[in-house]
Amino acid sequence: MVTLAGDLDAADVPRLRRIVSGELGLLPPALLVDLTEVPFCSARVLKSLAEQAENARGAGVRFAVVAQQRAVLRPLALLGLNRVLPVVRSLDDAVLNARTRRRTAQPVPVPPWLERARPLWTYPP
Repeated sequence: MVTLAGDLDAADVPRLRRIVSGELGLLPPALLVDLTEVPFCSARVLKSLAEQAENARGAGVRFAVVAQQRAVLRPLALLGLNRVLPVVRSLDDAVLNARTRRRTAQPVPVPPWLERARPLWTYPP
């Protein structure tokens, strides 16, 4: 398990990649990235985690993010990464997954009001 805390932004991506890649190199049966203590998470960090999830899948390692706060869940849904990056809401759910080998990690649902939303900006206007 990789536990992260504090604000995560684009400057943290290279270090995060090294850490997660190092853990994936050990080929554990499952790898969790705990973001429960992260008050802000940039889109670049989430995209990097989604890429790591794909790498884990290719290596046969189950990968999930532990998060329940809006600062992580909302950007995941807005960017469409909720379809690629499995999220469990608590460490208890993650332990249940590991013990029973069941998958309770599910894509974060997109709220109906967001599906109909127009983009916040367009370029060119």
